[in-house]
Amino acid sequence: GPAGSGKTTAWRSLLSALSAADGSRTDPVIINPKSMDKEALYGTLDPTTMEWTDGVFTRTLRDINANAKSKRYWIVFDGDVDPEWA
Repeated sequence: GPAGSGKTTAWRSLLSALSAADGSRTDPVIINPKSMDKEALYGTLDPTTMEWTDGVFTRTLRDINANAKSKRYWIVFDGDVDPEWA
């Protein structure tokens, strides 16, 4: 939706309602995907060494997985949907 239409307020309200309903702590993780290229967002595989380098999103997933037992996380991509993400 357009800027100022309440998208952020909507997901924050839903997050608060879910936390109040089940008592779980929920932390949002905000990523601005338009501020980086696809490789920086998802990560890259070096074709020579076959070594994987995490991007912002994959690093965030690993960090969340390490702490997921104590709380819930939401990853929010704050930006326009770009066909290059796929």
